Amino acid sequence: MFLKSRKKSKLRKGVFIGITILIAVGLVVPMAGLFQQNDSSPVGQPMQSASLDEEIKALEARSAENPEDTSVLMELAEIYLYAGKPEKSIATYGKILTAEPENSQARINIATVYYYSSDYEQATEHLQTLIEKEPDNMSAHYLYGIVLATGKKDYAAGIEEMEKFIALAGEGPDVERAKQAIIEWEAALAHE
Repeated sequence: MFLKSRKKSKLRKGVFIGITILIAVGLVVPMAGLFQQNDSSPVGQPMQSASLDEEIKALEARSAENPEDTSVLMELAEIYLYAGKPEKSIATYGKILTAEPENSQARINIATVYYYSSDYEQATEHLQTLIEKEPDNMSAHYLYGIVLATGKKDYAAGIEEMEKFIALAGEGPDVERAKQAIIEWEAALAHE
């Protein structure tokens, strides 16, 4: 029992750290380049490497051999996103959620992809579903706050979600970032 809770705790911490990194990168680096497929890469836009294509093909083959292997699907969804194919990433996360509707990591990841694709309604839907099932999921509250405030411009609701995150997390660098976000969103509310 103790080992199971440690694994769950490590998984939640890993998911939370991953999402925090994605959000931080998204706030600093324009993500538009990830969502464009372009055969000729202009200067400053990374080219898709042959090894990335090979990895995608290998994962697609493994997935075709065993379509219920959600760990392969998770890898495939992540590499699709890395390769600038968010629609394929979303479809693959959808397959995972069809097989495992309770898969928190897949639900957070698909919400993140929807957020970066500016589909805030879909991101919101997935996060609400996750929070309904796991009200203490810190990562879900954090990302939901980001989606509400920076995506939907609902600063009051974003602040509310960040406050829930802070109450759950207690302290740490992510709490400090959440507090800073709240200050910025309160300022944005004051200017409305």
